[in-house]
Amino acid sequence: MSKLCALIDEGKNPDEFKFDGADEDNEISTGTFTTAKMMELLLSMSTEIKQQIKEQSEQIKEQFERQSERQTEELKQIKDQLKQVKLEVAEQIEEQSTRIEMIEQKLDRQTVEVDQKIDKLKRELEQSKKMAMPLDYASGRTLKVPAFDGEMSWNVYKTQFEAVATSNCWNGKERATALILALRGSAAEVLWTIPAENHFNYEVLVSALDLRYGEEHMKQIYRFQLRNKTQRSGESIQQLAQDIERLILLSYPTSDPEHRDETALDTFIKALRDSELKQSLLLSDKRKLKDAVAHSLTFESAKQASKSDVCLRQVHEECSSQKVVVKREPQQHGVPQCWICGEKGHLCRDCKHRLKDNHCRQDGAKEEKMILYHDRPLLTKERKTNKSQLCEAVVG
Repeated sequence: MSKLCALIDEGKNPDEFKFDGADEDNEISTGTFTTAKMMELLLSMSTEIKQQIKEQSEQIKEQFERQSERQTEELKQIKDQLKQVKLEVAEQIEEQSTRIEMIEQKLDRQTVEVDQKIDKLKRELEQSKKMAMPLDYASGRTLKVPAFDGEMSWNVYKTQFEAVATSNCWNGKERATALILALRGSAAEVLWTIPAENHFNYEVLVSALDLRYGEEHMKQIYRFQLRNKTQRSGESIQQLAQDIERLILLSYPTSDPEHRDETALDTFIKALRDSELKQSLLLSDKRKLKDAVAHSLTFESAKQASKSDVCLRQVHEECSSQKVVVKREPQQHGVPQCWICGEKGHLCRDCKHRLKDNHCRQDGAKEEKMILYHDRPLLTKERKTNKSQLCEAVVG
């Protein structure tokens, strides 16, 4: 049978061949195949082929169905995922929309509040301008600018000029005009150094005056004065501190406050004439100039109070040493009278009480020296004489 199929596949006529053998499977030993036999073989082959085709078709169909089911399930899952994504996106869009609406509402409220604050500030600014304006513009009056002749401090004058210009609400050209009219003497000569087209330029005028009368180029001079600053005779502590603060600001205009305070304090302590006060300030460990000035004033007050107590105690001791009470009476003419004891008939140089009085004075002087040993300064001869005269006047 297999040989017959091979011959048919090769396109040859099976009747022209002979087959050897006597197999049960359609082997032909001699002769040729008959037509009926051939038809039978063809039918059986056709049946087998159909059966194979059917089986393969069923297999393909099953595979296709399984694949189709799998793809359908995958598509369903994809659809579910897309649906979930759509829902999430919709939720996020809704959430963002809500948030955007809230932000817009908040911005609207803030815009309204800002507008209200701006309006309020404008009203307050207008009111402050009206209140700060010391003159009535309806009457045409304005603040007058003081004259500048170069003698006074330019920085001080510039501060005054800026205050007047701000009060009068001047613009740049008006400030330049007022400044030109205020210049006197050598200060007006600065205009010669400025081109004519810049005469009404306020910044150019100020720069020229800063260069001529400014104190920026004198920092080294001020620092030298600060290093060699000492308390002058008759200069009070307040005046000394004020002069030091002025020199500090002129010498170190851009330094930080801590550095200026430290330098001012060191200069103040170094400039003091009283060595006891210097020692007291160093022991007090003050950090700022104003604290050192307050401590110095307290120290001087206490020192003067202690000196007053010493003087009163000296007067009291001297008066207590005078044990003789002198009573003076009018002297009669022709009869000598002693001015010490008051008796008649002898002069004061011959008085018996004179030696006694001198002895009392010497004892009083010794006690005074012992008291003032620790209370410096000692009394001078002139002050002792004045104290004795005061004591005699009290006794008399």
